[in-house]
Amino acid sequence: MPDFEALVGELLKNRPELTRDELQRRIEEKKRTVGAGYLTDQGALYLLAGEFGVPLQAAPASDMTIKDLYIGANDLTVTARVLAVYPPATYTKKKDGSKGKYRRLALFDGNQSARLTVWDQQVDEIERLGLEPDAPVRVVSAYVRQGLDGKPNLNLGSRGKIELVVDSKVTDRLKTLSDASERLAKISQERRFVGVECVVKSEPRYSEFVRSDGSQGSLFQFGATAQGGKDEARVVIWSPSERPDLRPGQKVVVTNLRSRRTAAGDFELYGDAGTVILAAPKKRAMELRVVSVSESPQGKSVLALGPDKKVRMISIGKGVVVPIKGDIALVSADSESGGVLVCSTPESVLITHEGTVPDAAGLTTKLKDAREENAQVMVEVIALSQGSVDDVRLRDGSTARLGEFLVGDDTGEMRVVGWREQSDKIPGIQPGERVRIVGATVKATKMGGWNLQLSGTSVVERLRARD
Repeated sequence: MPDFEALVGELLKNRPELTRDELQRRIEEKKRTVGAGYLTDQGALYLLAGEFGVPLQAAPASDMTIKDLYIGANDLTVTARVLAVYPPATYTKKKDGSKGKYRRLALFDGNQSARLTVWDQQVDEIERLGLEPDAPVRVVSAYVRQGLDGKPNLNLGSRGKIELVVDSKVTDRLKTLSDASERLAKISQERRFVGVECVVKSEPRYSEFVRSDGSQGSLFQFGATAQGGKDEARVVIWSPSERPDLRPGQKVVVTNLRSRRTAAGDFELYGDAGTVILAAPKKRAMELRVVSVSESPQGKSVLALGPDKKVRMISIGKGVVVPIKGDIALVSADSESGGVLVCSTPESVLITHEGTVPDAAGLTTKLKDAREENAQVMVEVIALSQGSVDDVRLRDGSTARLGEFLVGDDTGEMRVVGWREQSDKIPGIQPGERVRIVGATVKATKMGGWNLQLSGTSVVERLRARD
């Protein structure tokens, strides 16, 4: 965030008739009249600046995440979980023709993944740490180069290091492999999966072959189906590092997969030496408090929060009971698609009248705690600026509507943005208004701050009185 003293100096420079003491008195008065518990001194300063007609520096955002890696970035520190560990390999150095070594890993952060190549002396550290899938790691002083697939790849050389993360405050924020895995569903496009939960349908087959260059290759494959047998896919693992003993009917999680279209036009899932097959964990039902219910041509959607204060979007299928606002629901999603919990069977949603989840007031997230990339949250804040909508020009030359306004509570300030249709939720909001925003996604900006970005399911409530 901008320095408070710098903002004070900026306001006093533009309004020289104000003294420092008078400004501080007005800040305290603003905090008192707008409502205790909603504003910091800096938030009150933004409101006063708006009343004086003085534009202050915008509130910025954050550390880099896997999603935001870009080619050419240097000296990065990335915290994530291990998705795959590949066998060590060697290469010939251009400088003197000597042999060097490297080892590739795949990392994931939620549903985002990236390759990491560890070079030379750092390779031994992988073995020493005993890294395996789901291990939380911190990669320090890494750099990004373009991979063979044209995408950003992390690299770790002599200046960097990789270490296990043991701080529970950090690891608790990292989605586990089980949480990031998706249940097998109909595949209609090429994409990457952190993990796919499925049921083994056919006896696995292992085969070896000789490549065109004379090297040996191997293949492990089996038919898989979703629980309930509706959707099916073939899983093909090239050069597998292991051959697990699988049996039809067994529930498994297959990690580090991609979907691709076959010559026949259908899709299959394929993996490589970094793919691991694990016994599927038993997922417990999530206890969630419903805060919003909406309907669209696609069906009914529910926004709900658990004790962790994160908003989940639930898609309710036909024949499934639809909870109402305020209900506590036990949710056992049949699948997850694009971060949406899909409940298509009657037993996937159970309404209960008792539970441990607080009411809506106890589930709001303070702005200082809304610092997790792509997390969906509910906040109750004060508008610090008027909601505005403008047409902005994009890189491709087209234009799009962008709505935005600044908000604050007693822990900090943040900007709310809504693109295109979502900008319609912003006009009319006035400085000093209390607003509850449900289902906004936390996004890091390139300037080092954080935004709350509205989506099609986000709800913006203008509160006339405290609920």
